[in-house]
Amino acid sequence: MVQFLAASRGTWLNRRSIHHLDHQDDEAADSNLVIEPFDASDPVVKKVCDALRVAANRSSGGGRFWWESNLKKGSLNDDYAAVIVDVPQADDPRRGFLLRDVGYVEKKAVISTYAFADDGVLTITTRYDTNVGTERCWFVTDQVRMRVSSVQCLNGVSMTTYCTELRCPTDDDIKAMAEKARLFADSTVLETNS
Repeated sequence: MVQFLAASRGTWLNRRSIHHLDHQDDEAADSNLVIEPFDASDPVVKKVCDALRVAANRSSGGGRFWWESNLKKGSLNDDYAAVIVDVPQADDPRRGFLLRDVGYVEKKAVISTYAFADDGVLTITTRYDTNVGTERCWFVTDQVRMRVSSVQCLNGVSMTTYCTELRCPTDDDIKAMAEKARLFADSTVLETNS
């Protein structure tokens, strides 16, 4: 999980489609997903572990997640945020628990289980009082992630979601690309004039 969160660091353009099976309604939206991993020394680890009665010394760190509009760049809003704390299984680091300060489906602290398959696909299962959420996430490349999820209530699956996430370049990345393009253009002009 530590490696997965490190690979996920940054801002992602999240393109998602949602299908509500209970009333045959579809929706699609774009947003930015900002991910910032942290290590086990971050004070939020103890806070989240204490809230869920888990020993903080079992954690290997975690990540902060923010969802924001992709139409305007602004400060990150904690009203659209969550923290996950990783508690890996002692005998198998590909399995463990994610402690979340606020659940995705029900807005309360929750513990999820996770497992990585041999092909690197991450499966997260979260059991709430009245439903179960299952999410799968994997990297297509370093710059593209896919996520699919479903919410199953007592009477069956009620919602499915499909997301394609594209890594957004940072301002420094854009400046570096612009400088590289300028240097290439300058060298092409020099070769043409020689």
